[in-house]
Amino acid sequence: MRKLLIAIIFLVLVAAGGVKRFDYLATKPMDPDSFSWLNKAEIYTGYLAMAFVGYALYPEISIEMFYMLLPSSEGKELVFENNFYRDSKVVSEAIANYSGPARLVWHPRHYNLGESEARVALALNTGTLHIEEDKIFVKVPCRWPQYSDYRDHTVKTPLVKYPEIGVQEGLFWVLEQERWIFPYTAVWTSQLQ
Repeated sequence: MRKLLIAIIFLVLVAAGGVKRFDYLATKPMDPDSFSWLNKAEIYTGYLAMAFVGYALYPEISIEMFYMLLPSSEGKELVFENNFYRDSKVVSEAIANYSGPARLVWHPRHYNLGESEARVALALNTGTLHIEEDKIFVKVPCRWPQYSDYRDHTVKTPLVKYPEIGVQEGLFWVLEQERWIFPYTAVWTSQLQ
């Protein structure tokens, strides 16, 4: 029991330190030249940690993140069969009102841990829903923006409301520019009925 308690305390301290470090790195301009090799390694380690830890709660965004680690994914369309998004209000509305390809957009507050739309919003935001015959396709560009909010570079994408934890997505954009991770398009598909 003591070893488990020590391990939990250690993980909490490492996670808190990682969040603080990401907050510091987010204050730099999102330009690859602003980050040392060590900074990029820190960001990459944080990326891996988010993908692994997040898998238990949000497997689809973790899958998208894992495929970005593979150079063989770059520029391709990768198809995943899964209907995890069918209970989403945003997706249900897009299907009910479908008259052509529809862009799916969620407010960043929907990303917060515990929000009913979080799992779908994290994986499908900015994707485009298509319906062909009896199948639904959602094409999601798996790439990171230079800043979480192009209007205000200090804004971070929220992940946890209490305690407040967010991430500057531009840190991962830096990894893309350095070719440490590779953009592609995820295509999530399921039957219409």
